[in-house]
Amino acid sequence: MRQKSSNAKTMFFESFSISPGDPDLEMLRLIVSDFTKLPYENLTKIIAKYSIDDSSLRMRSPEQVIEGFTENSTGGTCFSLTWCLGSILADSGFRCYPVMADMKRANIHCALVVHIGERSFIADPGYLLGEPIELTGSPVLIDTSFGKVELRPGGSASCDLYTITGSERKWRYRVRTFPVSRGLFFKYWQESFSLPTMNSLQLTRLTDKGHLYIKDHHLRYRSGDRKTGEDIGQDLHSRIEMEFGIPREIITRAHKYIDMRRD
Repeated sequence: MRQKSSNAKTMFFESFSISPGDPDLEMLRLIVSDFTKLPYENLTKIIAKYSIDDSSLRMRSPEQVIEGFTENSTGGTCFSLTWCLGSILADSGFRCYPVMADMKRANIHCALVVHIGERSFIADPGYLLGEPIELTGSPVLIDTSFGKVELRPGGSASCDLYTITGSERKWRYRVRTFPVSRGLFFKYWQESFSLPTMNSLQLTRLTDKGHLYIKDHHLRYRSGDRKTGEDIGQDLHSRIEMEFGIPREIITRAHKYIDMRRD
């Protein structure tokens, strides 16, 4: 998954003061952990959809993703985040490739498989998983800032990811662990601009309080087994700006396109 030329790795390493090193598990964990500082947000994707007529030009490059974060605290959705992280890892010497996952529909989520020697790991920046999960052939349970996550092997070279909150175990997606071609990945990426998730503002980031999620005018924090929520409809733009650091003009512009679509 190596890009022909990329400054994303340099930009990312400088932003997080990462010193270059060997492509080992310690470096992989460091890169994946720091990369989760980039939020999941569809504001930039909504703006691209409605402001760029050529669908092949709507997909942001790794450099654009990192630049957006350093300048405006933006991130991306699973496709742009996965492609960006893959570029950074490949340029750091890791062997990795994108893989596709099914949620409510087929091929609407994606992640990376990263190889270190004989070991393989799933890295999922779109789901803000703060560490790579090893593919061991057995169920793997990890603790995250927003609760427990379990990866269970399935049939046909696939795994199912669950989140566990208290006694509740919820299926999130099935990921196939074999590589998807660049052409198909970009095809699914282009198709994702027409998904229903593009009809509302959606943002997620990891905070000291846990997992912060905003959809439309609903805000929710989740930390372990605790969930809190509130309606922020009256202060939507200011709360997004405060919680994510994204400039008001980006929020306003994306919201305007959503309102136009609904009208």
